Amino acid sequence: MKKSNRKQELLQTIGNNIKSLRLAKGMTQEQLAEKLDHSVNFVSLIELGKSGMSVETIVDICNILDVDVNCIFKSLVDYRIQNKDRKLIDNILSLAKEDKEIVEKLVEHLGKK
Repeated sequence: MKKSNRKQELLQTIGNNIKSLRLAKGMTQEQLAEKLDHSVNFVSLIELGKSGMSVETIVDICNILDVDVNCIFKSLVDYRIQNKDRKLIDNILSLAKEDKEIVEKLVEHLGKK
């Protein structure tokens, strides 16, 4: 595969992941753009996979959406764990902070059994 095609696939996957995370948080592109201090066009280009972004912007997006960076790179990084475990981890990482705390308490409870 050509390097430019690989880069485009990576950008599209990252953009799709960001869009899914944004929508899961009930946030519009306008709201995300405002919090990022960037234009709506910039957010749109990222979500369409037509623009890359700096590490700083990736960190800002994670903080704004309250997600782990792995959520943005979902399906791109090989965790070297089994698929069912990867799916579980990805789902937990995409949860809101409050929901993660509930899952943590549930896991602690199950571990005591």
